[in-house]
Amino acid sequence: MVAGKSISKTRPVGTELAQVISQLQQVQSAVAVAVAALRQQNCELDEDIATVLQRSVADRLHEQIERLEAMTRMTARRLPG
Repeated sequence: MVAGKSISKTRPVGTELAQVISQLQQVQSAVAVAVAALRQQNCELDEDIATVLQRSVADRLHEQIERLEAMTRMTARRLPG
């Protein structure tokens, strides 16, 4: 979340979750591009950095996106409708 911005009290939780998911997916894509670029350079240190980014950042982002998507589905089922 950007500093100084708060979650709107008028927007549904599902909408907020969808925006968070979208932003995390954009970050995940940026990390994937960085990993691919590092590996393409084919330098030993770059491969190590790429592996760290993949395991410590991209994989964790993927896990959190999946959790948020599950929360979004649970929220949608609970809403009257």
